[in-house]
Amino acid sequence: MYLSDVDLRKAVESGDLIVSPVPKDEIGPTSIDLHLGPVDEAKVWDFAALAKHNEELGLRARELNVARMTYGTVSRKFLVQPPREANVGDGLVFRREDAIILRPYGFVVWQTEEIVGTPERDPKYICFIDGKSTRARTGLVVHLTAPTIHAGWSGNITLEMTNCGPLDLVLHAGDAIAQITVAQITQPPALNVRLYQAATYGQTSVCGADPDSASQSG
Repeated sequence: MYLSDVDLRKAVESGDLIVSPVPKDEIGPTSIDLHLGPVDEAKVWDFAALAKHNEELGLRARELNVARMTYGTVSRKFLVQPPREANVGDGLVFRREDAIILRPYGFVVWQTEEIVGTPERDPKYICFIDGKSTRARTGLVVHLTAPTIHAGWSGNITLEMTNCGPLDLVLHAGDAIAQITVAQITQPPALNVRLYQAATYGQTSVCGADPDSASQSG
């Protein structure tokens, strides 16, 4: 069962659904808008640094074994703020004053302003992240995979965004860029999400949870 605006408001007010800051006018008939966080949280992959690292290990320059990597370790080494000039790096993502310019084929990860999720103890809901249709029609793809916010998880949402359209897209902190829908689950899960997904539980950066806090969570 998916929650309507009436039930979404009740869930936020009761604390059974975590959305902080608390939404005001951003609740639609069956969804809540999410906004981009501070522009300094936008990050891109440093391909040059990754290529150098791989070559030193005798690996192919631009390859990354995604299923076997430790995301927190790799991301903290190779995710960096976009350059402030269009002709630096691959030129597909750069910062212009307080905006991020996302050119066709560009890719950026950026966190939401909001902390979103459900309480770790006896969660009642599961959430799903979607892009907004009017943004999608420009070619902006928001949150490429893993749309599920599992029951008992909370934190800032890291959005993976790419530009599949023909235009250069301008993104600012505070832009309403995604939305969540919320469904009720039959009963709280038996697994502790903090132990099951320590890599992202309570994350406050695009690199995931702090490894020291994650190691102390159980």
